[in-house]
Amino acid sequence: MCILNVFSLLISIRYLNLIDWEILRNLVMETPLSNAFKIQIKSLSGFGFQEFVVKLFLLKHGADDFIPLREHKDEGCDGIIKSQGRVIACYGPDNYNEKSFYKKAKADFDAYKKNWEQQYPNWAFIVNHELSPEQIKTFERLKPGTQLIGIQQILSIIENELNSGKRRKLAKYLNISSDYLVKDFLKEILDDLLQSPSTKDELRQLYNKPIYIEEKIKLNFDKKDVQTALEEYKIVAEYFSDIENLISSYDDDDIDKIKHKFIYDYSQKEGSFKKRLDLLTKFYLEKYSSADDDECRFYIRALLLYIFEQCLIGDKTQEEEL
Repeated sequence: MCILNVFSLLISIRYLNLIDWEILRNLVMETPLSNAFKIQIKSLSGFGFQEFVVKLFLLKHGADDFIPLREHKDEGCDGIIKSQGRVIACYGPDNYNEKSFYKKAKADFDAYKKNWEQQYPNWAFIVNHELSPEQIKTFERLKPGTQLIGIQQILSIIENELNSGKRRKLAKYLNISSDYLVKDFLKEILDDLLQSPSTKDELRQLYNKPIYIEEKIKLNFDKKDVQTALEEYKIVAEYFSDIENLISSYDDDDIDKIKHKFIYDYSQKEGSFKKRLDLLTKFYLEKYSSADDDECRFYIRALLLYIFEQCLIGDKTQEEEL
């Protein structure tokens, strides 16, 4: 993962309340998707930011563990994380300044102490800007152990605590283009395959000669399915350059491991090529998203047909065997 720009000053861990900035910088990726999240989140204000935090925490904790409260007359509580005994308050001002920040924080904290602290002993204050050392110290003085969550922690939650399906839901909520999401989802699959234990010694190398795709499809699909397979191939092929670029970002040993895992997973399915391809699609879809996620199904299908085109799965034509 890419390392974020080094902060101008590192804060003592005793002020961070379980947040290690050195670790945090290594967890959050500077990718086009994370940058799009950052831009959109920082642009939110008022109830718009509060609604976003509610959406984020519902995705992270689930509806059984996170309780949102109404926007008005909430007695200083924007939501409750039951498992943590924690009340949260959100602040996304139209025009940020330090004086307003501390005034809002103090008012929300006083409301929390009056109305919630006895039942929920923990408190968190969530903002959509970068945190300063003084802000962290101020919150530690208000209530030791208080979580002060800024934009970098929010991005870390999105990157490391939400799966790609939940990230896509959040991205759509923020009107982030789906173009940013394709590589994110495919990379999650490739990274996971890379971590999977190998069970075979044989590795087939990536085939680099021209691919005779129409002949190859006729060789692997029943006659009644050939035209549909050709049409599907033409649709998903527009993503092959993205897939190639993504795969090429791994080193050679990792690429071999990824290819090996595709071959192994395919070998565990039985039936005709079409049947095995459908079973593998279903297997990855259920593993990385859900059975009714049509968008993810499309991306998985594109990845598998790319692997098929590259002769890693399915029967080869005579030209490919040369």
